[in-house]
Amino acid sequence: VEGNGQTELVEALAGLRAVGAGSVRVAGREVAALGVRERAEAGVSHIPEDRHRRGLVLDYSIADNLVFGLQHRFARGARLERGRIAANAERLIREFDIRPADPTLPARALSGGNQQKIVIAREMTGRDYHVLLAAQPTRGVDVGAIEFIHDQLRRARAAGKGIVLVSADLAEILALSDRVAVMYRGRFVTVLPRGEATADRLGPYMTGAAGAAGGEAAA
Repeated sequence: VEGNGQTELVEALAGLRAVGAGSVRVAGREVAALGVRERAEAGVSHIPEDRHRRGLVLDYSIADNLVFGLQHRFARGARLERGRIAANAERLIREFDIRPADPTLPARALSGGNQQKIVIAREMTGRDYHVLLAAQPTRGVDVGAIEFIHDQLRRARAAGKGIVLVSADLAEILALSDRVAVMYRGRFVTVLPRGEATADRLGPYMTGAAGAAGGEAAA
């Protein structure tokens, strides 16, 4: 259920919110004191829950949005290499079926599903990440895009990537997750293996009827 600290937890893991206590480790490396870019270089990739606020600059081109956060990899000195940016865009537009397939179009000209594909293409191919923070990755997209995004997440899992999936869609959680954690008032109140996680069992934790007094602080 949204509003129980999921947003704050993901922001703390991504480096967008200061961590007051505890640690954040990626592949054994402590990253809690690092900024967003440094965490990304350490292997953290982030699909934000609000693609307009955190994931895209709507008036910029598809090509430019596909390299945000990665500009230093497409630059020689202080100058961006436009040819490489265009080639990167053409490849990702093809691989992720982003429509219309014109890298010069502003991101705002695309549907919500295709805007989300830009974010996913950038975050899942732009760096060799260890952990993917996927916050509400299918919010506001059409059925076809939902299936495509689910397939990308399954492929990442099969490739050995760690995925923290946050979703308000219980069916999505149950379809994709190996373990299911429920947050209530800023704490994990249960963590269950998928085989034990059913709607009936999770419901009391989601409403606070079970486990509200226990659990561990989330952030």
